Amino acid sequence: MRLNIVKRLLSLVLVPVITISTVAVNFTSYAIAGVEASNAEPAKNEYQIVSPVPSGSSIEPITQPARLDTLKGKKIALVGGSFSASVTHAVIRDMLETEFGCITYYMTDEIGKSGTYNPNSVSDKSKEFQKKLKDYGIDAVISGNCGCGICTVKETGNGLAAEYAGVPAVVVGAEAFIPQIESTGYNRGVPVVRTAHYPGAFASDTTEEQQRKAHEILYPQIVAALTTEITQEEIDRIAGAVAGVNHDDIVFTGSYERVQQFYEVNEMSDGLTVVPPTREKIEYYLKYTTYAATDIVNLRNGEVQDVPPANRKIYAYHVAANAIMAGCPPEYMPLCIAITRCFANGNFYKSLASTHGWTPYVLVSGPIARQLGFSYEDGMINEEANKLLGRFVSLAMLNLAGYKIKENRMGTFGYMLPFAFAEDEQTCLDIGWNPYHVEKGYDLNTSTVTCGSTLTWGNPIDVGTKEPDKVLQLLSWDVTEKQQNGLGNTNPREARMIWLTKDAAATLAKADGCSTKTGLKDTLIDTARRPLWMRTYAHYWANTGSKIHLNTTFDEHYNSIKKGASTENVERDYVLSTPVPEWLKGVVPYDTIDTTQTIEANNTGFVITGGDLSSQIQIMPGGDCCTFNVSLPRNWDTLVAQEGYSPIADYKLSQ
Repeated sequence: MRLNIVKRLLSLVLVPVITISTVAVNFTSYAIAGVEASNAEPAKNEYQIVSPVPSGSSIEPITQPARLDTLKGKKIALVGGSFSASVTHAVIRDMLETEFGCITYYMTDEIGKSGTYNPNSVSDKSKEFQKKLKDYGIDAVISGNCGCGICTVKETGNGLAAEYAGVPAVVVGAEAFIPQIESTGYNRGVPVVRTAHYPGAFASDTTEEQQRKAHEILYPQIVAALTTEITQEEIDRIAGAVAGVNHDDIVFTGSYERVQQFYEVNEMSDGLTVVPPTREKIEYYLKYTTYAATDIVNLRNGEVQDVPPANRKIYAYHVAANAIMAGCPPEYMPLCIAITRCFANGNFYKSLASTHGWTPYVLVSGPIARQLGFSYEDGMINEEANKLLGRFVSLAMLNLAGYKIKENRMGTFGYMLPFAFAEDEQTCLDIGWNPYHVEKGYDLNTSTVTCGSTLTWGNPIDVGTKEPDKVLQLLSWDVTEKQQNGLGNTNPREARMIWLTKDAAATLAKADGCSTKTGLKDTLIDTARRPLWMRTYAHYWANTGSKIHLNTTFDEHYNSIKKGASTENVERDYVLSTPVPEWLKGVVPYDTIDTTQTIEANNTGFVITGGDLSSQIQIMPGGDCCTFNVSLPRNWDTLVAQEGYSPIADYKLSQ
């Protein structure tokens, strides 16, 4: 979120000045002489608060290669492929060859591309790309086009890989995605990612308009970006968006109202009221964990695990600060720690920057869910415990992970607030199903959190029958309708979390092959199938970045998918000639049609939740999930007894 003028003026009065360089970060307080706050309160109402944001990035910045003194006769690789790059890159290639006699490598398999680049864990694909740059003697890289939250990370990754390999790069992006390009680079060790700004949106322009903008607007920026040295002013401008202090420094002192303004102005709040995190309160919260204040939470096997996009070392102290701000009671700290660990897992974070607006959620499983009162009844996500833990996720995304709306979290229509829920594990056992975390390999009485994300909310199936096979057909139909992207234009087998109320689950468990969750998944692989014609139509017309319809006919694309060709993010579709699905009989005048598989067992979860007031099923398509166990201190029962809880052993189940 970019600060407006009013906030900037307000910050001069309210906020300590933040001085940043790549070497040191300091907060300095200033008093405004003769000015008294209009809502001044007695000293006893003043709060001394700490920063909820970890200092800096875990990735050390590199010294970038010098820019080129001239482009004359240079070898230039134009790489990437998102959002009509084949159109704009072609124009730029021709102009470079004409004006400077450049030798260009235009989106060729010889050079390839890096995709997402992580300097702490460089992929084989990135290494191969960097090797090709050296083998071919490439002098500069042009990558593009950035027009969505996920593709921006990938296309910027090509530029980062080049910079790390000693090759200057420029990344082409729509204007709205320039801040994401810059922050992605900075947080991955490249102080300045040079950019070429495309005005407007690629997908909204005709091919002719894209060519004109490439010629008149992008090309001059690219030439300047590759031939002008990086300045300290550029480094300072980009670094100026990132601030940090020692974990327990007092960063502001003021009234409750001033504390709210401080966090809002400094982009440390999600816009809702926060509880002031004081040193004393944080120290008390840490007693409910197995961590000391400066223990790194995102540590695994002795190594810091990246938490994109900011890639910070996250102390338990920072987790406590955000838990307090969210209004969570101290006994939620083990859950907040486990959630923060999930942030370092790619299965959770990989989709959170997308323009499609994934909403994160947390499933709390095992005895801890029952002990702390997390709801699986009707209206569950609006119950107090569930709301507070969801609020922690909102603040953790902002302060711990570093996601900022319109900078590196790019949802076109914005995002809903994260939420939390629990599973009715006793009902699972009663009908012969394993709870979700048991399906993932955990013991029944091990407490866990599962973090995932979804693209839909509401609009469940109302089950109006007690016939198990009909319920299975309804579920199969809805699976084919609710996919990761609208209309299902990308991978039809992407992850789903499927909620079932108690009544719906009990009926479904009686269907042939569905007596276990594993059996239900296997059955859906055969029954939840979508007509290939619908799949092709969505990919052909709703995949705006590629404009497939300009390069091939619909029938050619249909047959290409049928024969096993890969499409964006999909190695292949599993197409078979099958009987017409039950819900399409009477619509399709054939006995058999080509259909594609829409579900995979390993990324589909079933959770019995939502109570027993209705018989409903809700499908939550979106990102993958990751699960971590909840670590409790040895004196847990003594600690929570002070808060009025019974021992955790009282909440264990038996199979």
